[in-house]
Formats: sequence, C-alpha cells, structure tokens
Amino acid sequence: MQRHPEHPGEGCRRTMSTRRPLRARGGGAKGAAGMGNRISQESGESRESGARRGWRFLLPVGVGLVLLLLSAGLFATVPGELAERNAYAAAPPCPTGSRSDACTTTVPATVNGTEDEPSGKTVHHWLLVTERGTDTDRLARRVRMDGSEPVYDSVRAGDEVKLTYWRGEIRTVRFRAAAQETWESPEGNWRFPLGAGLFLLPFALMVWWLVWWHRCRYTSTTHNRLWQLTVAVVTGTVVSCVGILGSMVGRDVPNALLITAAAVLPAAGLGALCAWCQQRRTNRAAATVSSIVPVPPKDKRCMRAAVLGDVPYSVDGFDHLVVGDGRPATTPDPDGRVARRTLPETLVVQHVRALRPDDPQFWKQAFKYDAAVIECRDGEHTVLIAVARRDAPLALGALVTPSSSSPTTTGFGQHKRPDEHHTCADEHHTSANAGRTDGA
Repeated sequence: MQRHPEHPGEGCRRTMSTRRPLRARGGGAKGAAGMGNRISQESGESRESGARRGWRFLLPVGVGLVLLLLSAGLFATVPGELAERNAYAAAPPCPTGSRSDACTTTVPATVNGTEDEPSGKTVHHWLLVTERGTDTDRLARRVRMDGSEPVYDSVRAGDEVKLTYWRGEIRTVRFRAAAQETWESPEGNWRFPLGAGLFLLPFALMVWWLVWWHRCRYTSTTHNRLWQLTVAVVTGTVVSCVGILGSMVGRDVPNALLITAAAVLPAAGLGALCAWCQQRRTNRAAATVSSIVPVPPKDKRCMRAAVLGDVPYSVDGFDHLVVGDGRPATTPDPDGRVARRTLPETLVVQHVRALRPDDPQFWKQAFKYDAAVIECRDGEHTVLIAVARRDAPLALGALVTPSSSSPTTTGFGQHKRPDEHHTCADEHHTSANAGRTDGA
C-alpha cells in the first residue's frame, strides 16, 4: 500500500515532478542532445523572464528620477528669488522726480474700489486705484493684491493709499500704518519653488524605496512584513505635505526647512501607528475560522475563488467558483455561464483554515488578506480553494456531500497538526492568480 506523505505539500510536489518525466529518447547521444536543448531552452526562457522583470522596474525608476530632477530644478530657482527679494528690500528711494530700476518710487493714489474675482477654488483680489494728479483715464490701475490683509480688507472707495514702484511694477500698497505686498512683489516668490521642491523630494525618494523593496524584498515578504510599506508611504506623504505647508508659513528658508525636518519623526510615528492598526486588523481577520460552517447554497452563486493543485480543474484564469447549480465548478466567467470545469465527487474536504504567510501572494492581493482556504484531497492530490471569508460557508456547503460525517470532513474550524501545516502554495500554478482571466 502506498504511504501518504506526512507533509501535504510533498505529495503535490512529487506528483508535479513525476507527471512529465524528462526522458532521453532515442539513445544516449541523441537523448543527451535533446536534454541539452531542453535545458538551453529553459535557460533562455529564464533569461527572458528576468529581462521582462528588469524592464518592469524601469518605469517607476524613471518616475522617481523625473520627480527628483523637478525637485532639484525648483530648489535651483530659490537662490535667484531670494536675491531679487533682497535687492528690493535694499533698494533706496529714488530722488524726487526720477525713476530707476535701482531705486523705489512712492506715489499717492486714490482707491476707486475693490474687486473679488473667483478662480477655481481661490479668489483673486484686485484693488482699483488712480494715481493722484494724473490723467484719470490714462493711469487708472488694477492691482492684484497678495491676499486680502491688511490693506485690501480695510480700504474703501475714496481712501488715499501710497503705491511703491520698483522696476516698473507696483510692489507694495500702504494705507496709513499698514503695508501689503502685491502679486508682483518679490517678497514671497521663494515660497512656491521651495514648497514644491519639498513636496516632490519625499515622493521621489519614496518611489525609489518602493522599487527597491519590491525588487529585493517582495518575493520573500509575508503579510507580517507589509508594515514597511505602510510606514514608508505614510511618512513620505506627511513629510511632503508639511514641506509645502512649512514653506508657506515659514519666516524664511531655514525656518521652512526646520519645520519640514521636525515633521520626520512624528510622521514616522504616525506611519508606525497606521501599520500597527493595519496589522492588528489583518491578524484579527485571519485569526480564526471557527465561525465558518457549511451552508448549502439555495440558488446559483458565482463567487471569486482560486483553485490550486495538480488537477485538471485548476486552470489559468479560472478565478470564479459556481455553486448552487449542480456540482461546484471553476470558470473564468463572472456570471458562471460558460467554460465551466466541474469539481469531481472525488474531491473531499479535509480542513478550513485562514491565509498563511506561505500562501500565494496573489491570494492576499485579491482577497485583501480576508480569505479562507479550503484544503481538500482529490485522490493523491492536495487541492486548495481560496475564497473570500464571507463566501466560505456557501463554498464549503457546496463541496460537502451528504456523507460528510466521515472523519475526513469534520472539524472545519479546527487547526491541523503541526506536521500537516505545509501546503502546495509553492507550486507555480498560475491559477492562484485570482486577478487573471486567461482563456481555458
């Protein structure tokens, strides 16, 4: 009598390895040549697959590089804006009756009114003035103000203000003891490029870090290590937002940089808290399957599912399970009407469990870690059926036959012995990809 392996995955792997034996047909030299050709072909396919994976990473790397270059370009404009601001602040008043780009000229004007112009989610504030002692029709000015305080909200039609010119543009409007910069003033021109640069830089670093993590850690990562992604994404996003906010409220460039740097540790703490909450929710969802009991379906249902095993009904792209319409069947059709492959009567349910770290990564992505795995046996083959936790009772009820009182089908909510822990998750059946819809 053939002895069943203690490890459920061993039988599956042995079947896989002996299903299509590699034979040297046609004699020694000819068979060796055929085997060599086959090995060369497999090596070529492996190199081609590696090349495709390499090209797949070029796009995010390029995006990160573009973001980094944009950030560097914005930072490069900040010194020029600061130099212009300092030149305006240091410019002396021009001699009476003269104007020059090297000095400032202040002239009196009368307020004709104010005008608020909606523009998307913002409002442009325009001050309508006429310089005193000049041709009214010729020198009526429409000056866009930088904000609404303190001058714009205070003046009324007929009030007297003073306009300060520098390099041919009105840069400041004064009313009594208050002064307000116009949109053309160089006073705050450094804020936008600095804020935009501080906003883009963390995102560029975050994209590169995610590419490195996905390339070097993804293949060996379990759901217990996904906190690294959460911490990185939350930290980068918060620091980016604080960076642009700091440039808007900071007194100067060092103050804005200090505000951004001070946000790194709190942002990392917030990311760690979010990762902890996410991990706790995931662990709680996957902690128990004791509440899953068979519920026979009363009508036809087509649910998202993935079947993994060395069996004919484990097919690429067949990512749905039809129940309540005869025997359960796998199909790529979300409506469950065509291309159905029936699960045979020989398929016997053995156990129901939660997702484990060694299960296919596609299952975790497709079901968001909230899934149940129904372990079955079909003759000598181990078959795994992954379904969403909410659909597990119906799937289990459709799979369990009236003779389910046998010892092999009892204890659905109990965990298996440690020596039965391993599954066929290491097999490369692409039917585990619940997101693909290849043809049968």
